[in-house]
Formats: sequence, structure tokens, C-alpha cells
Amino acid sequence: MTGYAGRVFGAMDIHDQLKMSALYIESEGVESMIIVCQVLGFDPDFSRVTEAKICQAINIPETNLILGAIHTHGGPASGTLYGCGCADPVWLEQTQQDLIDLAKKAVANSFDGYFEYASGTCEIALNRVAMSKYPNYMDMIDKETAVVKFYETATGQLKAVFLNYGCHPVVLNHKNHLYTADYVYYAIKKLQEAYGEDVAVIFSTGCCGDLNPRYRFTFEMAEKTGNLLADSVVSAKKIFTNRQAQIKCHAKQLVIPLVIDYTYDDLAEFKKKALAEVERLTEQNYNENFIMIQVEAVKALWAELCMKGFESGDLKTTIYPMIKVLQIGDLSFIALPFEVFHELGLKIKGLFNRAGRSIVMGYSNGVYGYLPYGELYEKASYEAKTAFRYYGYPGPVCKEAGDIIYKYLEEIVDTN
Repeated sequence: MTGYAGRVFGAMDIHDQLKMSALYIESEGVESMIIVCQVLGFDPDFSRVTEAKICQAINIPETNLILGAIHTHGGPASGTLYGCGCADPVWLEQTQQDLIDLAKKAVANSFDGYFEYASGTCEIALNRVAMSKYPNYMDMIDKETAVVKFYETATGQLKAVFLNYGCHPVVLNHKNHLYTADYVYYAIKKLQEAYGEDVAVIFSTGCCGDLNPRYRFTFEMAEKTGNLLADSVVSAKKIFTNRQAQIKCHAKQLVIPLVIDYTYDDLAEFKKKALAEVERLTEQNYNENFIMIQVEAVKALWAELCMKGFESGDLKTTIYPMIKVLQIGDLSFIALPFEVFHELGLKIKGLFNRAGRSIVMGYSNGVYGYLPYGELYEKASYEAKTAFRYYGYPGPVCKEAGDIIYKYLEEIVDTN
């Protein structure tokens, strides 16, 4: 299992079957697809190769595919997160083939249809970064539940519901050893009870790098959280209907600098202290100190990897995320390969909502780690100052990273 440090062993059983879903949309000869997997997230390189194979299999441009994850912390390891489980290469290979087969099936099962966009309100999240710093941290969230309903033209029958909301799927903590989609499972379950088992319900995670659930730690709280989200979908107000939708797809690989604020000697000293702490904690009480031992071990591993980067001259100082936008009629899907802070998500929505509505998907087309934004960048002790070690990067993204992405998205809006 992955997502948390502190798990002494892996999954013991399955609470709910983790799934993958595909949404195929074609209009006027332009084909596009959105796939969402109920896993933590994929490494960017794995995602890129998988996207290429999927697109080759169904004969669409790579620009036109979004491959997302919901970021559940109750799934098998699916990418790099040091100290939190290792992805099984055999499992990854099989998952890649399953994704290809799913994409083919989605194309084969297409129908003539139209979609409705609706907007709901949900308050299941809180701002974990702002919690100890702002009295209004409960309100520093994105409250919108975005809902897209797909209907068959000939019958008017509801065929699928796509929803997007920003909240970490982490009601369950590291003590959970059952595979689960967390609150997402319960939301989908309740919606299928409301709409019918033959209606596909797809959940995608929005911008929630700084957002956690308000209710925590038990499956009862996961059910409560999921039910509240489902209720916001059912009560969402319709904004518009698109019966004839032109599809425009955009993609660009951007250059994002990382913050490297240490020397080789700094790393050597950092590693030395981390290893000494591992030894001290182990001698003191291995079982009680297991989580902290993992934390210190990851520090030592990270320092060693960065030292090797200095020695070879190829220490990574920039990343090259692929940003994708699928515009389908009056609705835009913006896919970002990060754990995005909610403030940037709201800003992007405001940009695209000038002419329609938008859905911002995090954890899509790979995951590079956190993307802190705005005034919370400096206040995010874990997300901006520590988490990059688990993802295997030499440093966090620079403070301007969100603005670099936003500038590219402005170009798309301005040219439409």
C-alpha cells in the first residue's frame, strides 16, 4: 500500500474494489478521452509511456488524452513515494495493459449523446495548511462540486455522471490496511443507488494539495463524507446543456525550476545526522519509533541521491510537466500533474469561466508532487519544504511555478 509512512505491512484485504473508468468523447471527427484510476498517482515517465500506448491503440493524438488518478491513500503503490511502498513492475505492466483495453472498450461502446453541466456546493474539506495559521481555515477551500451528466440522444437516458471535487481522499489514515477508494467509494455507491447501477459514475480529484477531509479515521466517517459529496451532486443546479460541442485540445510541456538551496557538504552533513537519528531511534524503541525511523531513513536516502547528482553533474534542477486542456463545447477540462493548492485551482476556474465553465483535475498525466501557491507557499511546512523528498526530487517547485502554468493557460483562453 502507499500514501502514508508508518505502515508496518501492506494490505490485508479489500474493502472495496478499486476501479478505472474511461470517458470517450468525439465530435465533428475530433476524438478525446479522459481516464481516471482509483490509485494514488503515476510517475510522469510511466504516465507518458502509457498515454502514448493508449493513444496508439485507439488512434487519437496524445494531446487529446487525460490520464488521471484520484489519489487514494488506500491503494497499491503506483509510483515513487519513498518510504511508503514500492510499485510492483509486474502490477504496473498489467495496469498499463488494462488501461489500453479499457480505452478500446470505451470507444467501442460509444453512443450519440449530449451533456449537461451542473454546479453544486459541498463543504467536506478543510485547509490543513491554514489550520493553525488562519481562523477561517474551514472556509479556505473550493466548495464547488462540478457535475457533468451525459445522456443518450435517442432515448434521453442518463448514461454517465462525471464529478470533480477538491479534497484529499484521506479519511482513513496509515492504520488502515484494506484497499479502498476512501470517501470516493461511498460517494459513487450512493450516486449509483440514486441514478441506477447501469449509470457510470466517475470521480476526479480537484485541486486539494492543501485540503483534507473534515471527518477522519474511520470507515463510518468515510461514508459520511462520501454521502455528503453525493448529496451535493444530486442537488447541483444545471448551468447549461451542450448538444453540438466542438472539441479543442491543447498540450504543452512547460519548464518549472526547482529550489536547490544546499551544497554537497550540506547534504553530507544532513545524511550523517539522519542516519545517526535512525540509529538512536532504533536502539530506543524500534516499534514505537517506526514512523520517525522511516522519516529519517527517507532523509538519508534523499541526501544520498542528491549527492550522487552533484557528483555526476546531473542533479535535476528543473522539471518539465505536461499541461493539457480539453475544451468540449462550453466546458474545459484542465489537467495538472501536481498536488495543486486550491487557490490556484480557483484562479484557473475564474480564467476559463469567463466563457463557459471549467473542471481542474489534479494528479493527471503523472504526479510531480506538490504545487503550493500564493501566500500559503511560505506557510506550507510539509508540502513546500519536505514532501519533495518522498517524491524523489532534489527540491520543491519554485514559488512562481503556479504563475508559469497560469500564464500558459491564459494563452489558450486568449486565442479562443
